[in-house]
Amino acid sequence: MRVLIVDDSPVLRLLLRSVCEDAGFEVCTADSGEQALTLLESYTPDIVTMDVHMPGIDGYETTGRILERYALPVVVLTASANANDAVTAMRALAVGALAVVEKPRGLNAPDFEQRIDELLRTLRSLAQIKVVRRPRPAAQPQKTSPVPKPILQAAPRLVAIGASAGGPVALKSLLQGLQQVPPWPMVLVQHISTGFLPSFCQWLASLVSFSVQIAEDGQLLQPGVLYLAPDGKQLGVNAEPRVQLQEGTAQQQFCPSIDHLFNSVARRLGNRAIGIQLSGMGRDGAVGLAELRRQGALTLVQEPGSAVIDSMPRAAIDMQAACQILGPEQIAATLNALARQEATEQAGKGGGASCTTTLKS
Repeated sequence: MRVLIVDDSPVLRLLLRSVCEDAGFEVCTADSGEQALTLLESYTPDIVTMDVHMPGIDGYETTGRILERYALPVVVLTASANANDAVTAMRALAVGALAVVEKPRGLNAPDFEQRIDELLRTLRSLAQIKVVRRPRPAAQPQKTSPVPKPILQAAPRLVAIGASAGGPVALKSLLQGLQQVPPWPMVLVQHISTGFLPSFCQWLASLVSFSVQIAEDGQLLQPGVLYLAPDGKQLGVNAEPRVQLQEGTAQQQFCPSIDHLFNSVARRLGNRAIGIQLSGMGRDGAVGLAELRRQGALTLVQEPGSAVIDSMPRAAIDMQAACQILGPEQIAATLNALARQEATEQAGKGGGASCTTTLKS
């Protein structure tokens, strides 16, 4: 496996080179974003590690330029204690970086082995992933096909969203496409490295006009708020709906797990929910989304061609869990139409639950 390490610190480059070569990787290094872009003209790595703050162009801009030109997985390395680094790392995730990992602090740090194990595990798992190039948007927006009208069996009380690698790209498009504060609570499980959730929450809040919070056990879910599953906890809901947090078990590969959220929502709210599956690696969420659909919920799956990583959407589609398969902007359009429908019904004091609004792109 070939790794390109991009970092302006000679000490970190030397440390990371040693660690990666000891693991059997072929290593090339760059001390700046500019040098990395030059190297990539003649060197093709399997994966890139990216520092965030460097002289010249930073890790965010370098990641964006790399993904414009090459279909390469990028892993961002940062110090989680540094707020500026964390914010830049979130921006890099938003342009298509697959993961953010805390840098090893040095050979004498008490968590050195843990950080190295996490880094090597991340590189091995993501190096084989096929990613898509992320060209900058064209000056003239492209026309999109009309979105099929959604059919609901009952008025929704909750929107549950699952995302993993590449999810921040889709979430940005989806959330920024919402035309008003959503009339329902929204609950999100996003796979992200431990310790970066507060920065991710802060970044999401910068995109929208409504509140974004990390969920707390027993919390009553309020309309117009986006709740994030906390690190190391399984997030479910009861029928009110309130947050129900649980410790993960050895049988559960992910904690938090998208399947756990979707299955809980299916049990407690059934057809009074909307489930959304976005970009990600693996199959987490597919079984739970299929159960949501079986219970009559509206289930929306990101169109695989629009996803940075398409395996999670494809797994959901393969299980016939999708009522509709849409791009992130079209998912936002669907939610906008349902919100307008709900506002119209409330204004007219009509209790009909079915939605027959035809959406336009």
